[in-house]
Amino acid sequence: MPDDMTVAPTAPDLAPPESSAVATAPARGGRRAALVLVAHGTASPQGRRVVHDLADAVRAARPDLTVTEAYVDVQEPKVADVVARLVPEFDEVVAVPLLFCGGYHVRVDVAKAVAPHDNARSTGALGPSRPIAELLAQRLREAGARPGDAIVMAAAGSSRAEATADARAQARLLADVWGTSIGVAFGSAATPSVPDAVSANRDHPHVRVAVAALLLGEGHFHDKLTRSGAEIVTAPLGASPQIVEQILTRFEEE
Repeated sequence: MPDDMTVAPTAPDLAPPESSAVATAPARGGRRAALVLVAHGTASPQGRRVVHDLADAVRAARPDLTVTEAYVDVQEPKVADVVARLVPEFDEVVAVPLLFCGGYHVRVDVAKAVAPHDNARSTGALGPSRPIAELLAQRLREAGARPGDAIVMAAAGSSRAEATADARAQARLLADVWGTSIGVAFGSAATPSVPDAVSANRDHPHVRVAVAALLLGEGHFHDKLTRSGAEIVTAPLGASPQIVEQILTRFEEE
């Protein structure tokens, strides 16, 4: 695999519909807090279900919080509308993007939604993080990947350099967990594309290619991965305990 598409193992980097929100007890030192889970949005019913399931899981983990959903594209309600509705009712409103890299949606769309409100803030993307790397490795094992396979981690892609840097940092964490070099590829905007990264591994005979999907749920991008030519494509990360853990880690960060 070409060097510019490969990240070798290193030491870890620093690592339900809106109406289902319920009234809660005070949080964060007696302050009533609302947590807004901000997804990209998708037309896929399975992808939409993952966001609802994640909201339910976060509510179960933190019954002291009011948890609701918002979107930056495709679906309603939009994040700015949800934040504006919540800020008069709560001492603190925290928007956590359900995105793995800090691209335009995180740094512009979500940040702009909270900017007009003194009691609202947004967090960084969910990644890069060690728990996500461990979950990616779990998905690879579940899909049948094994030592000797060429691994390509597929991120959604962004024109912003920060998002590409986040994806490469996440791949370094996965390489550390998996114990071998990890290729990095992108669904759009950045290069290499996933099909190109998969094709690059065809220079190595008798090597299977496994794509580790850095995705929350099914939808257009995951469908593209299944057509990339790889022998193995992992399932999305879904509403797993590791994702819930990372959401709450971001929420607690100041």
